[in-house]
Amino acid sequence: MDRTDMRQDPSADDLAWLLDACAAITDQPIDADANLFEQGLTSLGVVRLSGAIQRRHGLRLGAVDLYDHPTVTQLSVLIASRKESRV
Repeated sequence: MDRTDMRQDPSADDLAWLLDACAAITDQPIDADANLFEQGLTSLGVVRLSGAIQRRHGLRLGAVDLYDHPTVTQLSVLIASRKESRV
């Protein structure tokens, strides 16, 4: 169940970075609104993506977060929400 507040607005830079990061991990272009797992994200990719998010944003997202927010759009909203709640 997605409990992310969809009113959060991720920055264009964060969304572009996340698209690039996912494309680099899956080695293919990514559709922001399509399921990442259907676009080639594997369990190893989840670990790599979680680490990249932690390095860039200082946020620890687990595998469950990625499975609950399986698109780049949903994931970027989650990241924006978590960053906002830290302030």
